[in-house]
Amino acid sequence: MWGSSWRFAYIVLGAVFALISGSTLATGSTTQATHQARRSGDFPEAENAYRNPPASKAVDWENRDYRLTCDDIVDKPVQAVIRNAKGIVKNGDIGGYDHWEVEVQRAARGRLPRLGDVTAVLFYCSPQPSNFFMQELRVYRTDDGSEIGRTPTFDVPELPPQYQPKSLVIKNSRLAADVKFYGPDDSHADGPSILRHVTWTWENDRFVTHGSGTKSEAQGRSDLSRQPITVNGMGPLKMGMSRNEASKAIAMPIPGEEGRRVCTDFTVEGGPEGLLLRFTSDRLVAIYVTRPATTIATRSGIHIGSTRDNVLNTYADEITATTPDYGGEELVFAPSAPEFAGRVIRFGISDGAVETFIAGEHDWAVFAPSCGVPE
Repeated sequence: MWGSSWRFAYIVLGAVFALISGSTLATGSTTQATHQARRSGDFPEAENAYRNPPASKAVDWENRDYRLTCDDIVDKPVQAVIRNAKGIVKNGDIGGYDHWEVEVQRAARGRLPRLGDVTAVLFYCSPQPSNFFMQELRVYRTDDGSEIGRTPTFDVPELPPQYQPKSLVIKNSRLAADVKFYGPDDSHADGPSILRHVTWTWENDRFVTHGSGTKSEAQGRSDLSRQPITVNGMGPLKMGMSRNEASKAIAMPIPGEEGRRVCTDFTVEGGPEGLLLRFTSDRLVAIYVTRPATTIATRSGIHIGSTRDNVLNTYADEITATTPDYGGEELVFAPSAPEFAGRVIRFGISDGAVETFIAGEHDWAVFAPSCGVPE
């Protein structure tokens, strides 16, 4: 009896051991088969996900927020919300204008030494109200859109040059574009005519410009008849300069000595007739335009002969009309932005049109009493 029982138990235990062993072998076989299937490509999704993790979402350069200066119209960048390649900037310090009209003109992708994969974005910016526009070129990392830097503003005595958007590329380890510059015979209405191929390289943590001829070596002197006037100056002439600094900036003499009056209106030797530079205590405080200097205009395009309505529409809410003691009418443009430090442009109106204008510091940009002539 006991022998039969032992034999029965032995048979049962053997069956259980066989079942357990079979299950283990089956599991091992399944695991091995899975590894073999992965190696043979039966599970491509799992294998690809392991080898190539999902890429980050591509940056949409025509639909994102940027920080711009409108090519240095303001010192500190302000936020520009761009949607479908366009946007309106109203908030922040925008240089005393009502708003900026901003547009992405082109985005060019490529590789630059020490920077890797980058995207250059060319912006169009038109402050309003005005009849001019600026362009600004900034470079970003392609993968996450973080800004690397911007190309320098062109240091030219003429009106700002114009990028040709379709020409913008990153090629041969350089950022490159065709840019049209103003020549001495070009007008604001007709646009620039001198085409140059300009490139930029990344050196010492900044972009360096090559091939722009920004100092106008061939011309030597500044053509002041083509320089736009702002409350801050005229081309290379900046308010607060000494007479020696101003002369060097335009590469032309400003002859004579300051007179006995509190201020003196100097002419520029070789400069346009009707242009006067007002100094007091050897400091440039105003720029005065009279006939026959009818081609000299403000940056917004106002010149001698512009209609009164044109002046009012151009400067909108920041211009006031006054009646001086000597008669006639004056329109005074006084931008409210702090960086303009109370400077103005004063227009003398006669028969419904601009007869003369003067720009500079508020207390010195006046028509009467006139300042003295040089001694």
